[in-house]
Amino acid sequence: YAHYAKELHASKTRHEFDRVLRGLQGPGPGPGPDNSNGSSPSSECDTTDGDTCDNDGSTNYCDTSKLSYDMSTGKFSGSVVTNECNDQLRQYKSASASCEEQTIPSPSATNPGATPLLGRIAMTLSGGINIYSAFEAGFNDCSTDGMPCACSGASCPGGMDVRTCEAHLDHSCTTTVDYEMFMDSCGGHAIPYHIHVDPVCNYISSDSGHSTLVGVSLDGYGIYGKFETANQRPCDLDVCHGHVGSVPVQEEYGVDKSVEVYHYHVQDTDIYPYTWTLGCYGDPDTPMDLETCKSLYDDCDDDMYTVETDDGTFEVDLYCPCFDVVQEGCDAAEM
Repeated sequence: YAHYAKELHASKTRHEFDRVLRGLQGPGPGPGPDNSNGSSPSSECDTTDGDTCDNDGSTNYCDTSKLSYDMSTGKFSGSVVTNECNDQLRQYKSASASCEEQTIPSPSATNPGATPLLGRIAMTLSGGINIYSAFEAGFNDCSTDGMPCACSGASCPGGMDVRTCEAHLDHSCTTTVDYEMFMDSCGGHAIPYHIHVDPVCNYISSDSGHSTLVGVSLDGYGIYGKFETANQRPCDLDVCHGHVGSVPVQEEYGVDKSVEVYHYHVQDTDIYPYTWTLGCYGDPDTPMDLETCKSLYDDCDDDMYTVETDDGTFEVDLYCPCFDVVQEGCDAAEM
């Protein structure tokens, strides 16, 4: 129950409390799988629910054999079975196994449409690991409010992206920041383990061509690494972080030939404002623009918060994942 209890404890108002409940899209300790989101308990894993996941990734179970890929649409359909144990070396605390099956596409995902602001929006295909938005439900001031907290003397509200929160705490805390609360070297944290930022352990950044497949969004479209061709970033992503273009052959996931389809790319810039996973669920026929994306979320342009970092003082738009995608170095990206 620890992860969800922390998120609820961080919610100081009824408005925030309701939003956390709406965001609990992924299964795990406590609420369990969310059937409305297409997930349900499974007995197919080779682990027992509650078993401790090994930090080296050896206890991960993921079965993608029920997934099929439609090369005419670029969409996956079927299901993924996972025990939610990390499939890469994990730096911080161990998680616990919880076997479940996620239907792809999720019955709650629409194109175009809003992604969950908290909770699962996608899964990796190498390990069935949860991919979330850039947002957390908040971090308290350890000196006054207790867990979940990362230091004394400062806090972050729910709906601030994890990188900006970390920069704010680095600047404002009066004690050392507990970085175990933030992202490890693979871009994830917490129990159940989930990814908020560029999932660098799930693809090769120095690919000679288009980055490989990272995972599948709950709307069924593939999510790829940050490069489009030969270490160059795509320059034509919509606000959801998707575009129509060629994807590489990956026969293990049913992508038998290179075709031009709608797909997403992850991001890696630390410049705020930004979203590293998805801004929304996109539509291949109508690229998402900024204002249309904002119309999908109740709090865009409504929930501003002033934050201080080493770079200065500025406002962030809490719980709004919509930003114009300006790919720095998209013509000549650095390695």
